[in-house]
Amino acid sequence: MTSESTSKPSLDLNEVEIKPLDEKAVRAAFCCGNAHIDNFFRNNAKDQHRRNRVRVYTAIYNDSIIGYYYLVASSKEPGKVSAEAVKKFGRVNSTPCIYLGMIGVQEEYQGCGLGRLLMLHAMKKTLEVADLVGLYALTLDALDDEVAARYQRWGFEKFIEGELSMFIPVPTIRSMMD
Repeated sequence: MTSESTSKPSLDLNEVEIKPLDEKAVRAAFCCGNAHIDNFFRNNAKDQHRRNRVRVYTAIYNDSIIGYYYLVASSKEPGKVSAEAVKKFGRVNSTPCIYLGMIGVQEEYQGCGLGRLLMLHAMKKTLEVADLVGLYALTLDALDDEVAARYQRWGFEKFIEGELSMFIPVPTIRSMMD
């Protein structure tokens, strides 16, 4: 009887290129194990990216897409963000944010640091926007409490305790990246 190896393929993160979605890229084989994230990437990412509704970034390794995330501009009512947001944006009643819509890593590359690389790239892009226009935070919705705990280790805070919508202020991102 032979046993199949369950070891993960090696991944040299220095060889991973993160770039905007190429509309000709093959997305059908992408599988991170979450049907919602997989379906968005396979069926909607190209159209949403092309129509400028979102900006999709892909992680490419050995000419294959092994991860992705997307960003979109958003705003939140200051009172639903934080006391600091109320002080800064209360008079305009809109807190400018970037929303990290989805982040997915191909199943066989999970646990290899690719999710971290994608998050750092998303934070870098957020800072690039913050250098051009007013921006308070990067926001996201965690899939579940376990994922929310992971984001909290990055410095994300919950908008409302017990819920999964989260934010990290731009100054916090900037201090992490320095």
